[in-house]
Amino acid sequence: MTASSTFWRAVLKWPRLQRLEVLEVPSLGVRAVQVPKAGSGTSRMRVLRALRERAGEDLPKDALWRFVRFVRPGDLAGLRPPCFTFGFVRDPYTRLVSCYRHKIARPRAQGKRLSPIFWVYGRRFSLQMTFPEFVRAVAAIPDPQAEKHFRSQTRFLYCEGRPLVDFVGHLERFDEDWAEVCRRTLLQPAAKAYNATGAPVRLEDWYDAELLDLVNERYAADFTVLGYPVRALPPAT
Repeated sequence: MTASSTFWRAVLKWPRLQRLEVLEVPSLGVRAVQVPKAGSGTSRMRVLRALRERAGEDLPKDALWRFVRFVRPGDLAGLRPPCFTFGFVRDPYTRLVSCYRHKIARPRAQGKRLSPIFWVYGRRFSLQMTFPEFVRAVAAIPDPQAEKHFRSQTRFLYCEGRPLVDFVGHLERFDEDWAEVCRRTLLQPAAKAYNATGAPVRLEDWYDAELLDLVNERYAADFTVLGYPVRALPPAT
């Protein structure tokens, strides 16, 4: 199903529907599964740049929507025509901090309202919540009900431990892994990650031992399958 209208784009992002957002441009040899807070913005901008170069004009960002489709995970492998399929992932601890910064801390500082992505959870989320409160709220929501920005990354790219894509890149080694994407598509190297903003994340500035334990349990599949090390801090004395 394509994302041809704002209404359907909103409906297909509803947590319980669990559709994958896939950016597919056969002429570039690209099928990118979008994993939020893991470099998906960079993928989109590189595809847009390639489309602009081919068209010879400055296409708006909205031009990408005609190449987006929402797909059930089980249907991804059967998409036609065959195309190189990839997605990027990120350290779960850092990804959760990024989500809090983007969806809670930034709009709070800008005097904006809570993002509609949280409305389905009632009063569980608010712009006044601290990061520990945010982590506890996320940890209490299982993946079948989780909004895509804090859903486990393995839910986007794996099924029963097997990859749904041809290549899984890691944001922490972006230059190397993006070069592999370019080698297998008609995309070009990126100077830097498009949405790499904010100060570097130091775990000790955000997490204590209790919060790390919550994240370790909540995202156990991501740590196991994606190869990220599980971290722990000594209990406070």
